[in-house]
Amino acid sequence: MSEQNYTVQVTARHMDLTDAMRDHCHQRLSRIHLEYPHIIDAKFILDSQEHRHRQAAELVLYCANNVTLEAKTETNDLYEAIDLTVAKIERQMREEKARLMDRNGRP
Repeated sequence: MSEQNYTVQVTARHMDLTDAMRDHCHQRLSRIHLEYPHIIDAKFILDSQEHRHRQAAELVLYCANNVTLEAKTETNDLYEAIDLTVAKIERQMREEKARLMDRNGRP
């Protein structure tokens, strides 16, 4: 795995941010092995919506070439929301790479 060379900011709304939550966010992002688009900065926003009994995770990736990718997931479990959000971002990264390759005429 390549070394993570971007900053990850984790913010919690309506709850206390624990080290376990922060570590899980960092760990899931470190597993992204896609090289394009090159990630410059990552921001996780974790939210507890107690009135709806839902947990939300939002991820915003700021990438090279002015590419910004965003994903948000709401579930009953915060850790599941984090995992699903990262999976959405990975899919968006693959789609962005395919768009670039189509635009440049590569197979």
